[in-house]
Amino acid sequence: MKSLNTKQATIIGVCLFVLVFVALILVASFCDFQISKILTKGSLDEGEYISHGFFAVVGEVFGTSPIYIVAALLMGILFWFCLKVVPKKALGIVGAVVSAVLIVVAWWFFAKDIVGYLFEHAANQASSKISNPADAEATVAAIYEFRHAFGVRLVEVLTALVIGALTVFAFKGISAENLKKLGWFVLAAIVAAAVANLLIMIIKKPIGRMRFRAINSTVGSQLIEDGLVSGYTPWFKANGQPSKEIIALFTAKWPGAKDAFQSFPSGHTCAAATSYALIMLPYAIKFKREKLAKVLCYACPIVITMLVAIARIVAGAHYMSDVTFGGTIGFLCMIISMEIFVCRGSHFFALFPRLAKKNAKSASEGSESVDAPESAEENETPVTETELVEAEQASDMNVAQKEVANNIENF
Repeated sequence: MKSLNTKQATIIGVCLFVLVFVALILVASFCDFQISKILTKGSLDEGEYISHGFFAVVGEVFGTSPIYIVAALLMGILFWFCLKVVPKKALGIVGAVVSAVLIVVAWWFFAKDIVGYLFEHAANQASSKISNPADAEATVAAIYEFRHAFGVRLVEVLTALVIGALTVFAFKGISAENLKKLGWFVLAAIVAAAVANLLIMIIKKPIGRMRFRAINSTVGSQLIEDGLVSGYTPWFKANGQPSKEIIALFTAKWPGAKDAFQSFPSGHTCAAATSYALIMLPYAIKFKREKLAKVLCYACPIVITMLVAIARIVAGAHYMSDVTFGGTIGFLCMIISMEIFVCRGSHFFALFPRLAKKNAKSASEGSESVDAPESAEENETPVTETELVEAEQASDMNVAQKEVANNIENF
């Protein structure tokens, strides 16, 4: 069977993505609330805000972990890149120190997030056994605030330091040649993760969608009955945020409920989608078993993101449309960033060959201007050092694009 060329593979990939995304959004647009009602059964009791289902709790506790894990691993690669690749030793040492600090910070956020959610669920479990509402609220507040205690923070920091040290040593054996290739991978993943999560934060508050568990809660149902909030709204309707007094009613009973009206899109699912950084690896460096590597690097992020997405619906924290958009934003940011920094536009140029020819022509003209100093002398226009560097970069870019295109065609 004849293998697909780059253009054919790109067209099929784009069409498949659009087809799946449109299908999911159509289903979600009509069945969002019904799907949540079905999946939260046995996990979210009537009148409650916090889920007690095992799958939902695990998804909430570890759902944001991928973004911190990926960030720490990227900084681990950058640490050795600074020491082995950066030509200026002093600059390399400074970069390595900054990278080491960021590794610890990433692992600290990883530990802090897990501990915070565990305390939230512990507080909810403890309060459910207390009949007096005032005592229950006081117990929740005390347990929830204990996560800020010095001892708890010390454990988090020590955990971050230990895992951070292991992260640094884990990448010690990477050669300088591979580190040069991975440099673009690190840059692409950082840019994609930053843009994706920034978009999530920008969208959440203006949309102001009420979470399913907020509607399910005693506080939320009473507010809806009194006509103070709208309750369920479709994903495309912008509601804005309610008054601080309404938010305070939620946080008085559930301190972590300050985001009760920030359901769309899902931040947990977008954080899980950071794992899509793996799809760049086979394009950045060579593997002994390239086909197996590509399959695993695509399959693992899909499974991780899908599990977190389902867990968020089961918890009542999000609707199907929330997790679909959250995961898609993360995925698209990774794909676009990979195309720019790692693949150097090879898939884009395959779709638009005329632009590829113009790009190749300009690169070759730059190379010819370097190889023909006689013509420069005839025109009495000397080639400056800056022009030489730009010509070399253009030539390298053209070669990189051809190499990536050949690799994709072979695959």
